Amino acid sequence: MDAQTNGRHSDLGTRIRRRRQALGLTLPEVAVRAGLDTGRIDHIETRPFALTGAELVRLAHALDLTVSDLTGERPKPDRRTPVAPVLDPMRKEECRRLIEAGSVGRIAYDGVDGLVVIPVNYCTLGELIVFRTAADSAVAQYDLEPIVFELDVIDEGMHDGWSVMVNGTVRPAVDTEIASVHNCVDPWAGGTRDTYMAIDPHRTTGRRIRSW
Repeated sequence: MDAQTNGRHSDLGTRIRRRRQALGLTLPEVAVRAGLDTGRIDHIETRPFALTGAELVRLAHALDLTVSDLTGERPKPDRRTPVAPVLDPMRKEECRRLIEAGSVGRIAYDGVDGLVVIPVNYCTLGELIVFRTAADSAVAQYDLEPIVFELDVIDEGMHDGWSVMVNGTVRPAVDTEIASVHNCVDPWAGGTRDTYMAIDPHRTTGRRIRSW
């Protein structure tokens, strides 16, 4: 698989640069992660290029994305058996970088009718995870109740992916926290969601699977 571009720059090069910057990585750091030359990464980000399939996979892994997320394509799942799947734990620092670079995750908590799992738009404030909800929602009534936050990326075609899980407690955000993240969280669901909730992490874990 080869990806070829023309013109002054490419959408793929722009996505690579923006993702690298969102993760707070330098060109040399991405080069080390991808096993490529620093000058090659700079060329891909700023000028027309021809990209091999191997380079595309390496860059996706280096930037903690799937190949389809990086290219903006959604291929049909490949039903081939993975060659050598490996499941590795991730360090807390790596998990935190992924959380800070994201904006949509899932929360799980005990609702009136049992366990509830819903997606949320969020932002981070230090180690806190902050999201907005409606004042009359069940989770808005909680104060120091147990909650789980989960974030993942899955590439069905490559049988690759990673997931991060945060165990902690949820509570209403205090005024200083709300002021710090004001307008940083924009719920996709719309409506009146003016109650800010903060998750205090107690344990952060993650794992990554590489199949090729």
